[in-house]
Amino acid sequence: MIFLLKRWNFKISLLLLSGILSGLTDLDGQLFPDRDSARYLNYLPDHVILQYAGGIGFVSVGTGYTFFNQRFELSCFYGYVPEWFSAEDLHSVCLQLSAKLIRIKINHDMEILPINFGGFVHHTFGKEYWTRLPSHYPEDYYFWSPGLVPGIILSMEVKTKLLNYDRPSSGISFYANLGSRFIYIENKLGNSSIPFKDIIEFGFGVEVYL
Repeated sequence: MIFLLKRWNFKISLLLLSGILSGLTDLDGQLFPDRDSARYLNYLPDHVILQYAGGIGFVSVGTGYTFFNQRFELSCFYGYVPEWFSAEDLHSVCLQLSAKLIRIKINHDMEILPINFGGFVHHTFGKEYWTRLPSHYPEDYYFWSPGLVPGIILSMEVKTKLLNYDRPSSGISFYANLGSRFIYIENKLGNSSIPFKDIIEFGFGVEVYL
């Protein structure tokens, strides 16, 4: 039963990503029929992302912008964890900044980005995920909040010209990432008995450049 739910959840996510792509493409065509003279084209997102796991949610979708000749990338994600993975359905948002400085060109249609790095801030919605210390705790009882958690991330990406829309930045990439939250790292440094695997969040996904 769980396997079937996973399959349906993945299919729904793919449909959602396809809907976002289709909507953006249609909007682009309607608002800017002449791409070369479109004054506001830069306000449209540069990419959309579908990710599995990785600390944001069981599945997450994101969109954002690239800067400085595609060297830096700012993305905002919505993540979802169904209740059969936790006590209740969880919804979250994540803001992520990545640097993609190293590129190895394989051929005209493919390049490898062997190590991207960056940071993120993750917020989960819910009363137990507070961002301000509740009044029933003594002042300075916690130095961090479970509802606003920063961390670091490393990833590897293979970028291709699939789904190319005749724009220099367009294409589709496949990536895998490793991340950890600062609170996990601090706990590990203070308690060496914590397994390394318990502080790592692994994920993979597909990114479509528009």
